[in-house]
This record gives sequence, structure tokens and C-alpha cells, in this order.
Amino acid sequence: MAFLSSALFLTFGIIAHYCVGARWPTGELFMQNISLWWACPWTLSVAAVQAGGLGMAAIGLTLITAARVSPSTDNDLGDLPLWLCISGLLGVFAVGYPGYFVFDAIWPSFYYSPVADGKNAWLVGQAFFIGIYFAGMMFALAGVRRDLDALSSAS
Repeated sequence: MAFLSSALFLTFGIIAHYCVGARWPTGELFMQNISLWWACPWTLSVAAVQAGGLGMAAIGLTLITAARVSPSTDNDLGDLPLWLCISGLLGVFAVGYPGYFVFDAIWPSFYYSPVADGKNAWLVGQAFFIGIYFAGMMFALAGVRRDLDALSSAS
């Protein structure tokens, strides 16, 4: 059920984007920027969530494997890497997807016309949360390296 509701949300959100965008005159600049034709505003946030989910699955499997084979599995950080990754992905999604409508209310037509303040604020918000996700992944990777270093020193 959760999969179906998220799929509907992601799919119909794109239609909502086009309905919001249809309010604004696009002008010549929009016609010259082909990326705006094919990509909806939250392509970045949806891609970050999808790629980030795959990254979390990969690092999770690596952590499980390293913990099984390592003689020492001291986890100094606890669940911090996991929660950094989760909050980073939720944050980039919140700013990039539903946040698009908030930014559009503050800076009307920011995506379709050259409203640099709106685009920059919107992109910096997403970059901030991608950075939080990246920090979580680096902490998790450090845990894997620590476990594998303990394995190689025990041999």
C-alpha cells in the first residue's frame, strides 16, 4: 500500500508541476533551455532519493558483511549514520518536491524565468540535505573500514 501511494504521489506530482508552470508565460529564455522542457523541477530530489536509497542498501549490506567477519564490531557512532542518511534524503525530497510549491509562492515563476534568488535558495536547500546524506554515508563507510581494518590486523 505504501508503495502504491508513493508511486501515485511521485507520478501525479509531475502533473501538478505542469499545472503550476502553465500559469506563467515561458518566453524565449525557457524555449532556449531544453533541460526545462524535459525535466520537472523535482528531478534532482527524486533522483537523489532513488540513488540515495540504493546507496544506503549497498552500505547496509557492506556493514552487515563487515560486522559478520570482523572480530571487533565497536560501533562508536551508533545509529547516527543511518539517521543522517534518512534525514538527508527526506530533507532533499521535502525541499525539492513539495518545497517547489512553497518557493513558487515566494518567488513566482522562479523555475521558468530567471529569478536567481529563488533558484539559488531552492538549490542550496537541496544541496544542504544532500550534504547531510553524504556525511551519513561517510560515517557509515568509516565504520566499515574500521571493521575491515580490525579483520586484517587480527590475521
